[in-house]
Amino acid sequence: MRLSPSPGLRRWWAFLALLAPLGTIGCGGGTGTLSGKVYYDGKPLKGGNVTFICTGKPSISTKINEDGSYQTEAISAGTTVKICVETESWNPRGKTMGGMNKPPPGQKSPATAPSGSGAEMLKRYVPIPLIYSDPEQTPLTYVVERGSKTHDIKLDPIAAPGPVQKQP
Repeated sequence: MRLSPSPGLRRWWAFLALLAPLGTIGCGGGTGTLSGKVYYDGKPLKGGNVTFICTGKPSISTKINEDGSYQTEAISAGTTVKICVETESWNPRGKTMGGMNKPPPGQKSPATAPSGSGAEMLKRYVPIPLIYSDPEQTPLTYVVERGSKTHDIKLDPIAAPGPVQKQP
């Protein structure tokens, strides 16, 4: 009478034990959150919105705080997101919200409108190239990983040809 498993069965258990860690990495699963700062020309932006566009899933939008920081909600891990940044909502002369990120059809962007005086908005408003607010043209992408990650978003005025939002 044997009390130990057969050699064949032991091999299967060893094989399954090796595969188990693979289920926790790679092809998605779970969620991730991002936080960091948004920089334009090496300086933190003081206002605006960041939208993470997830193909086939709802977009996630968050505000840029006065120190340039942002923080997201949970995003599906393994997803490559397009990143759109807009500051036009802080333009005290525009106030049309026309520069807000426009997500793909069927998705909505819960962008945050600023509150405060025109003087405060003028102090925080920085015009950036419009390419960064267009989901079809933005060069910014990120692959979301599980857990909390830090990702600084760096906007380069030279690398983004095209029109720039006008300074009020």
